[in-house]
Amino acid sequence: MKMITRAFLFAVAFMASAAAMAAGTAVTSGAPITNTDCTLLGETVTLNLSSNVFGAYQCIEIDNEIKVATCHKAGSRKATSLPCQVVGTDPGTGASVYNNPACTGATGETFEIADYRGFIASSTGGSVGTTDLGGNCTAATVGGLAHFN
Repeated sequence: MKMITRAFLFAVAFMASAAAMAAGTAVTSGAPITNTDCTLLGETVTLNLSSNVFGAYQCIEIDNEIKVATCHKAGSRKATSLPCQVVGTDPGTGASVYNNPACTGATGETFEIADYRGFIASSTGGSVGTTDLGGNCTAATVGGLAHFN
């Protein structure tokens, strides 16, 4: 029984740490991000976010990739159709990564956003793309975007 309990606790701890690793790190406006925080940085970077803007970043050293995302607390919530945009490249496959998982790269392809939106980008190429935030703009929602998985 003790072994089962230990195995269960280990599995829970492992899943919690894996979930934490997949989340973006919140950006504190004006606070330095050092190469200890992100080994891919050659020098300290300070991001100054506007009022009511939340941001997150993720450094993936093994892929030589930095991902970023932002949102604005008073950002648009109007349902709209947005174009699919390349926001990076998958380091493992070389395939394009889009601002929405349903995007395939077809010419003129769009997707629908029902409410809150955020903006994502990657150091692997592409452009800044609008994405469905999945909830109101907070540090937790922007840090929890699928972009960081």
